[in-house]
Amino acid sequence: MWIAVAVPAVVVGILVWWLRRARPAAPEAGGGFAAGRAPEWGPGLTPEADAAFVEGLGAYDATGEALRPDWERDVLAVDGTPPRLISLRLLADGFAALEEAALHDPQGAVAGLMAEYAAAERPGVLHLRAEWPADEVDGMDRTAFAEAVRAVVCPPGATGVEGFAKDGFLLVTVTDAEASGRNTLMLDLGRVLDLYAEAREKRPDATPGEVLGEVVSGMLAAGGPGLTWVRPPTEQERHTVTTACAPA
Repeated sequence: MWIAVAVPAVVVGILVWWLRRARPAAPEAGGGFAAGRAPEWGPGLTPEADAAFVEGLGAYDATGEALRPDWERDVLAVDGTPPRLISLRLLADGFAALEEAALHDPQGAVAGLMAEYAAAERPGVLHLRAEWPADEVDGMDRTAFAEAVRAVVCPPGATGVEGFAKDGFLLVTVTDAEASGRNTLMLDLGRVLDLYAEAREKRPDATPGEVLGEVVSGMLAAGGPGLTWVRPPTEQERHTVTTACAPA
């Protein structure tokens, strides 16, 4: 009687172990994929789900679109079609919602979420323009234009905001003195450029700085399109950003 009970238990145990080991193996984090990731990062994830989440990201990065995580700002840049920025918190929540399916197939879970976020923008997902004009705009090339936008959103002396411009987008870290933690604003510089070109035609006598200040301030006040946040912003966080870039 003991043998008849024990053998099935052993078989079941081996089967469960094999199923968990049989999921696609994560490649080594090539190129320092997880570099800068704090050990305690993993909002909304259990330790096991957190490990599977990073495994899925690494596997997807190795076999699909290139991923560039910014763990400090909670933003994932995706070099794909379209190029896009994704809130790592949103992605982690989506992964956690898949529960056991995500644990058994992390790469498939991440791939499914990536396809969903590529189909349409949503809060926490920003699609970027793939192309950039070859000519300069008012004497500014792509890098200079990005820095000009950063200077509008994060002018010298502004408190609570810190900007980082790269590859057609601007990330703004917003710190709320009344709340713990930070939030990140994601801004598509391609759409800023489109609005700037339209406004420049209407105000040819204004300085580039004046026009850019009005365009960016309008985008921030309207809340988009062309921008989103890592998590829904508080009123204080919105106020911090709009105040920082308000015309002097």
